[in-house]
Amino acid sequence: MKWITISCILCVFGCFKEFRPSESFVTDYLTGPWKNFTDVQVNQEIFPISTYSYFAILVIVFLVTDFVRYKPVIILCGLSGTVTFLLLALGQDVLTMKIVEFFYGLFFSTEVAYYTYIYAKVDKKHYQEVTSHTKAASLFGRCMAGIIAQLTTSFDVLDYHQLNYITASAILFAMIWAFFLPSVGQSIYFHRKNENQASLTNNVTLPIQQNLNRIEQSLECATAKTNISIVHKVRQAYALLWKDFLQAYSNSHVVKWSIWWSFSTCGYLQVSSYIQLLWQTAVSPGDKIYNGAVDSLYTIIGTITVFCVGKISFNWSLIGDTTVSLMSFVEGILLVISSYSCNIWFLYAGYIVFGIIYHTMVTVASFEVAKCISEDSYGLIFGVNTFFALLLQTILTAIVVNGNLNLDLRSQYFVYGGYFIVIAVIYTVIGIINIVHHIRRGREFKICIKTEESSIVTEQSQSEEKPSKSS
Repeated sequence: MKWITISCILCVFGCFKEFRPSESFVTDYLTGPWKNFTDVQVNQEIFPISTYSYFAILVIVFLVTDFVRYKPVIILCGLSGTVTFLLLALGQDVLTMKIVEFFYGLFFSTEVAYYTYIYAKVDKKHYQEVTSHTKAASLFGRCMAGIIAQLTTSFDVLDYHQLNYITASAILFAMIWAFFLPSVGQSIYFHRKNENQASLTNNVTLPIQQNLNRIEQSLECATAKTNISIVHKVRQAYALLWKDFLQAYSNSHVVKWSIWWSFSTCGYLQVSSYIQLLWQTAVSPGDKIYNGAVDSLYTIIGTITVFCVGKISFNWSLIGDTTVSLMSFVEGILLVISSYSCNIWFLYAGYIVFGIIYHTMVTVASFEVAKCISEDSYGLIFGVNTFFALLLQTILTAIVVNGNLNLDLRSQYFVYGGYFIVIAVIYTVIGIINIVHHIRRGREFKICIKTEESSIVTEQSQSEEKPSKSS
C-alpha cells in the first residue's frame, strides 16, 4: 500500500480522535447540575487519577505496542476513549469518575501506537511528510472541537451533557476507522526483519514452503518453536532497546534538550489539567464562558507558530539554552500572575500564550533531538522523554495536589509558576556557559588561523630569500 494512502487513513483517525468538544467544558460539567461534584472533589480525588494511570500504563503499552505490531493498540486507543466519555455521561458517583479517569489515562497512553505506527509502516524517506500530515490532522480535529463546542453551547443548541455523546461518537468512529489501517508485518524492536531473513524468504520455493507447512502442523513442535521464537524476540528487543537508549543519551545535546522537554511537558500537562478549575474562580454564576473559543484560538495560533519555527533557520545549538530559559521565565511569570488574577480575560490570554510557547519550544526540542538520533529510535526516545515527564508530573501531583501541603488551587498555580522560573534559571546558567565556550572556541579558531597564516608568510619569505642569496 502506498504511503500516501496510509497517511490519509492515519489523518482521518487522528482528526476524529482529537475531536472531543466536551473536554472544553468538562470541569463545568462535573461541578454543574449534571454531576454536582465540588471543586475539591474534582481537584483532589478525580483529576489526579488520570495522571497516575497515564504514568503507570505508558511503559507497558509502549512495549506491548511494538510486540503486537501497533494496530491492536490503536484500536484499543479508540475503545478506551469511547468508554471514557460514555462513562462520563452515565456515571454519577466519585468512584465511577475515578474509573473514567483511569480509562482516560489509558486513552492517552495508547496514543503512542498512533504516533509510532508510521515509523514501522512508512519508508524512512517519508517520515517528515507523514509526521507533518498527522500532526496537522490532530490539530485540525482539536480546533474544530473547540469551535463546535463554543458555538453549540453559546447558541443553546447542545448542553455540556450532550457534548459527551458527540465526543464518544467521534472516537467510536475513529476506532472503527482504525480497522482499515494496514497490518504491520514487522516492528522496530520485537519483529525486526533483517536483510538476510528477507532474502531467505524471497528464495524459498513453493514446494519447500509446502513441506514446511506440513511439518508445522505438529502441535508440540509448533509450541516449542513459538516459545523459542518469543524468548529470542524478547532478548533481541531488549538488546536493541538498550543499544538505542545508550546511543541517544550518551549525546550531551540530546540529554540537554530531553531534560527540558520532560520538565516542560510535566508543567504543561499539570497546568492544562487544572486550568478550567482556575477559570471557574474568575467567572460569576450566569456569565458566558468561552473555553471552547480559547481552545480553538490557541490551537490555530499554535499551529501557525509551530509551522513557522520549522521553516526558520536558527543556530539552536548556540541560542537554544537562552531561548528556552527566556520562554520558561515568561511562562513562570504568567502562571504566577494568573494565580493572583481574577480577570477571566487575562486568564484566557495567559493560557493561550503559555500553550503557544510550550508547543513552539517543544517542537524545537523534538527536531533538535531527532537530529542526533537514529530514525529507528524516534519512538523510543520520544516515549522515554514522555515517561520522565509523567514521572515528574506524578510526583508534582502527589506533593502539590494530594500531599500534606493542603494548597488551594491558586497556591498550586503559584507553585507551578515557581517551577517554570526555576527551569529558566537553570537553563540561563547552561546558556551562559554554552556561549562562553562558543566564544572561546571562536578565539582559539582565530588564533589557529592567524598562526597558520603567519607560518605561510614566513615560508614564502624564506623561499624568496634563497634565490637572491644564490644569485
